[in-house]
Amino acid sequence: MVLSRLFGKKDPFFKLQKAYSEKRWADCLRLGEQVDLSSLDNTQAAEASGMLDSAGDALCLINIDEGAACLRAGDLQKAREHFELAQKQARSEEMRHKVEGLLAGADRDEEPQPAAAAGGCASGSCGAHVGEAVEQGEPQELDEDSHLELILSSYPAELIERYLGKSAVFRQAFLAAHDGRNQESLDGFDQVDEAERDELYFYERGLVRDRLGDFPGANRDLKKALSLNENHGQALVSLIALHWRNDHREEVETLAQKGIESGIAAGFCLGRMAALRLSQERLEEALEFGRRAMSQGAVDLETTLVTAAALEKTGNIDEAEKVLSSIGTSGCGGARQASPYLAEFWLRHGRNMDKAIDAFNQAARVEPGNPRWIFRVGEAYLAKGWKKEGRALLERALLQSSLDPQLAAQGKKYLSDD
Repeated sequence: MVLSRLFGKKDPFFKLQKAYSEKRWADCLRLGEQVDLSSLDNTQAAEASGMLDSAGDALCLINIDEGAACLRAGDLQKAREHFELAQKQARSEEMRHKVEGLLAGADRDEEPQPAAAAGGCASGSCGAHVGEAVEQGEPQELDEDSHLELILSSYPAELIERYLGKSAVFRQAFLAAHDGRNQESLDGFDQVDEAERDELYFYERGLVRDRLGDFPGANRDLKKALSLNENHGQALVSLIALHWRNDHREEVETLAQKGIESGIAAGFCLGRMAALRLSQERLEEALEFGRRAMSQGAVDLETTLVTAAALEKTGNIDEAEKVLSSIGTSGCGGARQASPYLAEFWLRHGRNMDKAIDAFNQAARVEPGNPRWIFRVGEAYLAKGWKKEGRALLERALLQSSLDPQLAAQGKKYLSDD
């Protein structure tokens, strides 16, 4: 049989189980590409999905650890690269939210200090490529103090000592929140003494209420944090993000303009204004805000994509390509590799197709459960005239219910046109 020739006596599902039991998380995700969930019974399919989700979250935690080490060494750019990869690997909602918080923390307007050792992170484990470094590591159990310090490594320096000086009740609620135990965390915060309920308290409890879907409570707490400390940039970022997700565009604009005027989280606020104007098709204003955001230095991924989209829509094609080229997928000290977002740009404009295919394949290895990248490889194959191979990949992507509906419609059109 074909499978036995490719994989020997052990099928991909068996190999996935073995890799998972040995905590070889990167191997799990690679093997996930070979496991056809539709060919498994319901029990095996659920087990495979669970293993892949756990492996993705485990890799995410490792990259969070590496990013925190880079932050401690003062290498903000490399820290962001680890956090961005962690964002791609995160499977659970709790892990995605945790990485969003780390990225927001890395986006504050502080000048990074020189790294302790040139060309690498303080942890010393960064290799030529992030994926390789991750593959060698395993998540480690941390004691409470180490866990707390790891989380706080992405927080503003002036706040860390205040968090470390908090009561045991506050610390337990704080750690529960960052472990995804949101209800337990909220119950814990309710036990904190009134005298300790400062802006840090309302900020952290606001985040928990947001994750629990309590918009009114989250909104009240985050606004309370800002009223107690108007310079709390993370509270402003989180409040804007909360209203953005709930489609409160007027409130987003009010808060973002306040941040721009005060200089608090200005890069993030400029980025939100760029996104807002882009959604309103006010392209020149979106472009102006986007360029101002990019000039702030390290910016979040969405701001970079919004700025590139505004540039592309206004005909600034080469500048859009340059902005997208700033999104790196390399590890500390390693050569930069094209991101899948740059590859999508190349695909739209018929540029660097071979490099685009390589980038899409790499993205598929990092996110084996995301059919978007297999779909893009199929599109690129069609663009190169490889119709048989391209159609096969499009058909494979269309079998996945998680494929974006717009891509699914486009895929059906591709197949019907031949």
